[in-house]
Amino acid sequence: MDAATIKARLQAPFAPDELEWRVGATSGDKSKGMALAYVTNRAIQNRLDDVFGPFGWRNEYQQWQGKSQLCGISVYDAEKGEWVTKWDGADNTEFESTKGGLSDAMKRAAYQWGIGRYLYKLDAKWVPIKPVGNKSYTLAGPPPALPAWALPEGYKSQPRQRQEPPKCEECGSHIRPTSKSTVEELIQYGREHYAAQLCVECMKKRLEASKSESA
Repeated sequence: MDAATIKARLQAPFAPDELEWRVGATSGDKSKGMALAYVTNRAIQNRLDDVFGPFGWRNEYQQWQGKSQLCGISVYDAEKGEWVTKWDGADNTEFESTKGGLSDAMKRAAYQWGIGRYLYKLDAKWVPIKPVGNKSYTLAGPPPALPAWALPEGYKSQPRQRQEPPKCEECGSHIRPTSKSTVEELIQYGREHYAAQLCVECMKKRLEASKSESA
């Protein structure tokens, strides 16, 4: 496989269900925010497997200045007989702290290889938002529709059957991403720390309750 083919396969658009949306800048009254699309880590891993094979790539992490994470994604260059690595990093997140930082660092390292880089070309879309916790926000409705050029070749949208976001096992509300954590990260954090799939508000309530009990 030549370099041009590898580049094209790495940079190919993802299906909408392989993306997650976060809120960037917000309006003065906090009623609207800029919708930002990100490729999920699972989709990145699948793309690397598809292009290089499960043994043709690897990743590694380093802590940076105590509050940030660096990720290096390496692919094997068979012609040169060596690994080629590209690095990028991200700050630790509000939830999962280090683990969230690792996840975001891998996303940014993937952009260095061209994976998901096309998302930077999407037009800015301001959408209704709602608060999640004290300082975070999430989309209040469905994400913006993607233009044809940002969809996989031959992609056909499914009939109007939008998948509902996962629900909190405690209060029943939908679990939505915050400006710093994806749905996957929030669910994983809840299961690891509280043995349950929880929304941000319920995790904060449990944290406050545990602090009160230990006081």
